[in-house]
Amino acid sequence: MKPPAGGRIRRWLSGIGPGLYRSALVTGVTGAVPAVAVAGGLGFAQVAPSFAGPDAPGILQALADFGSALLVAVWTAVPVLFVLLFAGPGLDRAACRLAERWLGVRIEPADPPVRPITRMATGYWWDGRQYHRSERDARHHVEMDARFAQLRRDLPWIAIAGVTALPVAVLPWCAIAVGGYLVVTPGLLGYGIAAIAVGLAGAPFAWRVFGPVALHFLGASPRSRLGRRVRELEAIRADLTQTQAAELERIERGLHDGAQARLVAMGMSVQAAERLVDADPTTAKAILAEARASSVAALAELRALVRGINPPVLSERGLVDAVRALALDASVEVAVHSTVPSRPERPVEAAVYFAVAELLANVAKHAHATHVTVELGYAARTLSATVTDDGVGGATASAGSGLSGIERRMSAFGGRLEIESPAGGPTRITVAVSCELS
Repeated sequence: MKPPAGGRIRRWLSGIGPGLYRSALVTGVTGAVPAVAVAGGLGFAQVAPSFAGPDAPGILQALADFGSALLVAVWTAVPVLFVLLFAGPGLDRAACRLAERWLGVRIEPADPPVRPITRMATGYWWDGRQYHRSERDARHHVEMDARFAQLRRDLPWIAIAGVTALPVAVLPWCAIAVGGYLVVTPGLLGYGIAAIAVGLAGAPFAWRVFGPVALHFLGASPRSRLGRRVRELEAIRADLTQTQAAELERIERGLHDGAQARLVAMGMSVQAAERLVDADPTTAKAILAEARASSVAALAELRALVRGINPPVLSERGLVDAVRALALDASVEVAVHSTVPSRPERPVEAAVYFAVAELLANVAKHAHATHVTVELGYAARTLSATVTDDGVGGATASAGSGLSGIERRMSAFGGRLEIESPAGGPTRITVAVSCELS
């Protein structure tokens, strides 16, 4: 059943104001780059030199005009490129917010991530693709890569929206502006009123072309999202390779310098005791006592080494009790609160445990705190651990820092690191990762 005509008219009248407002916003987010291109082209066309005189033959004149047009295009591309590189991401995010507000559809902005950089044992910096001599060079390289990746992703949206959504959205305002000019022009009052009426009539509908264009071309396409995820995983793999190599080196060094050396010394002591057991039993007993003490020390070192690989309390009793054990050994007063109902997946559990362990170690080393709170929670299928201290603050995930390492390791599980650390404190750091509970 069709609604009555009066209802349709009321809806149309009530849609004029919002329609003009939305058309103006669509014009703003889609017209900035075309406006710069048109203004630059017209401006540079006025000052472009002529490469042929007025009496030149036709073919030379055509070539000269082509050269002037090419020069104008190059000059125009410079401000357009500048706007795309520095204002394009902001316009992209603004359009995504408009799409979410008006269409009820969340569109992910096409912001490419900046690849993490890692300092290698050789002193070079690895950005996931190539090596650099300094951190500054590596950071500059990945930032420029991200900017140009953003530019490549913005171009289809800007080009399509500039020839579809922009002309339609600006029509009501153009009609109203032309109508206003005609109204004040003698003898054209009727034409002016007609133009204004046309502009108002189209206002509730002109912005709607923004919808299908935004849904198809705005934000990251599935292919670009896949490519971005592949690059993220490549960077994570490179970082995990270095982390695993460092961990193996730590284990090898711990075995070689600790337990292995003690076991060799203990074997030599037992051999000496064997020679002296008949001739000098007292000395042999003393040597055996020293060997027993060495065996106890070697066992303690092995336990400490194993605890760093996979703590028994974590395997046997789970994340919450393992974090409480960390709190008991901490040099700062630590309070642990948990609302986790059961154990999470083992790999995630270990990752969160070691992240909390490193955060507590950072507090002890750098924060000068007197009290720390660890909050473990599980909501919306996400396990989170928040470490809050009353220290000096100023913590950042700078390149090569412990926080940067935690962030990269959590990203391997699709997790995230959130830092709130103003100067003067307090510091609140949260690690969160999606998982299922057992």
